[in-house]
Amino acid sequence: MNGCMKSEFSRSVGWSVAVMSAMVAAVYFLVSTPVASQEEDATEGDRHAHEMTDVWDIARGGELYDNWMAVMEVDAPEGTHPAYPAAGKQEGPGTWRCKECHGWDYMGVEGGYSKGSHYTGIKGVRGVAGMEPEKIHDIIMNKTHAFTKEMMPHSAMEKLALFLSRGQIDVDQYIDRKTKAARGNAGRGAGFYQNICAVCHGFDGKTMNFGDDAAPEFVGTVAADNPWEALHKIRFGQPGVGMVALGVLPIQDLVDILAYAQTLPTE
Repeated sequence: MNGCMKSEFSRSVGWSVAVMSAMVAAVYFLVSTPVASQEEDATEGDRHAHEMTDVWDIARGGELYDNWMAVMEVDAPEGTHPAYPAAGKQEGPGTWRCKECHGWDYMGVEGGYSKGSHYTGIKGVRGVAGMEPEKIHDIIMNKTHAFTKEMMPHSAMEKLALFLSRGQIDVDQYIDRKTKAARGNAGRGAGFYQNICAVCHGFDGKTMNFGDDAAPEFVGTVAADNPWEALHKIRFGQPGVGMVALGVLPIQDLVDILAYAQTLPTE
């Protein structure tokens, strides 16, 4: 056997020994690991498999912020919210929605609701971002907000507080305040929209009319006119209907979807 053949043979034997050693070690590990320990690991996984995640709770809280009455399928409180200012131009059940005073951009009087038909002069909720949910829960349940346990149960309040603490974003990073243009890549957003959103909304965004025949409103309409609302609903879904909440995806992916939605027909 010449030197070259000896070298190849040695390498082959070496690899075989290494592989066999690894297999023996693996078998030893499996055999030496107590069965009870393996069962405990499996049980631990099973125990948590069906528990609701914080991601879901935050998404649910985002829907509650939008319209808690629709989420829980309950009758709206009678009359206008007692804390709704007289200077405001809205009235009735809609004034009980969190977004009605604090805005789709969470900035209240300092944001999109600084003027117009939704102006109230009330501050936003950005100040509670990062606050302990328990403290936020106490704020929600104060006299000003006028909620009762009958209106919104504790479990729902917890989700709303979790959203306010951990679900808010600085929307000015993603939407130009003056032009309303999304700071995203429409070409990249097309792939997400066409494979997810178009299932219900259609490729042109016109399958669903959120308005009426006289004043139609489509995906493109909302994305162009109120991109803050559109982004909120992309992240958390539409209350009371089976819309997927995409907040589990990276925020830039969702901004890309918004950028693409702004290219769709508005009428």
